[in-house]
Amino acid sequence: MKKRWWKVLLLNIGIALLNVILFSKGMVGLTFGGDALITAIAVTAIVMSAVAFGYGNYVLLFREPAEEPLPLLKGSETMQPKDYIEALQERRGKGAFEEEILTATEQVYRMLDKDKALDTILEQFFTPQEMTYTRFQNAINSVQAIFYNNVKKMINRMVIFDYKDYHKLTEKIRNSRGTGNVGVYSKSIDAQLKIYSEHIEYVRGLVDTNENILIKLDGLLLEISKLDDLDEQGLENMAAVKEINDLIEQTKFYKM
Repeated sequence: MKKRWWKVLLLNIGIALLNVILFSKGMVGLTFGGDALITAIAVTAIVMSAVAFGYGNYVLLFREPAEEPLPLLKGSETMQPKDYIEALQERRGKGAFEEEILTATEQVYRMLDKDKALDTILEQFFTPQEMTYTRFQNAINSVQAIFYNNVKKMINRMVIFDYKDYHKLTEKIRNSRGTGNVGVYSKSIDAQLKIYSEHIEYVRGLVDTNENILIKLDGLLLEISKLDDLDEQGLENMAAVKEINDLIEQTKFYKM
């Protein structure tokens, strides 16, 4: 906001200085009522100053600045959980995905908590040098990679979503319903709405998938906490581990 007020101040000072230069006798010396050409130039200068003053102040004070498009997330190897949270929060306030953003953000925090809990409980049963510990950790890391890849895909889908056009379309539909013209939509509007609905359902599907991952990790935590002794064979037979391995198998060809 301070930057905007500085621009307003500089604009008005600039307009004032320009008029001082144009109409001061010791400088350009424009006047009214003398030479026709000079009078015309003076009138033009006044009109242009008024236009610059009015339009310039309006743009700086009242027009919302154009939003810079947010970039797509590319490789996720170097991204940390806090980076995903920040990226999600940057996409708030535009409508369409508010509930999904809140849920996805909460899911990232829950994943962080589960990661800590799994590390703690694994250390109670194994040492990092044991094969079972390594297999457990690899499975957990693979599931987390799937989870965060899903968050990345959510964010990228939100980036390419045209919020302004979507809101215009929904406003048209509301207005049509208000006038009693229900169902009187053009084919193009129906087609566009179908595309936007697919975007929204896609993001919701990823949120649901990540919720399922968190539930599976809860089941894993529960099963491990019930065991006093766990060997390689016991690891293979755990229901929660089987579910996690199935999930990894189903998605092992996903793109990061």
